[in-house]
Amino acid sequence: MRKAWKINGMNGHRNRISFGESYRWDFSEGSDVRIIEVYNSDVTGTNDYCLIAITRNTEEECEQELDGQISDGIFENARIDNPIEISLEELNEMIKEKKTA
Repeated sequence: MRKAWKINGMNGHRNRISFGESYRWDFSEGSDVRIIEVYNSDVTGTNDYCLIAITRNTEEECEQELDGQISDGIFENARIDNPIEISLEELNEMIKEKKTA
């Protein structure tokens, strides 16, 4: 299962995390799938938000992973607004737009 979210900066501010380079982490072990992809301004073309795609075994695990990344992980010290779930099609379009621009 793969899910994606758009993470805006708090109250219209830029998202601090978006200034870094995009990356992909694969922590999968055996049958436990755990992949985290973060798309920052080098891919999105903006510092207003970053995109995160999480691949886990279930939808519930994806959402738990996002909660963990917000509280203790990637976004722990960032002032972010509530995540906005986006479709995988929207994710691909938002990435494609920058790559072809």
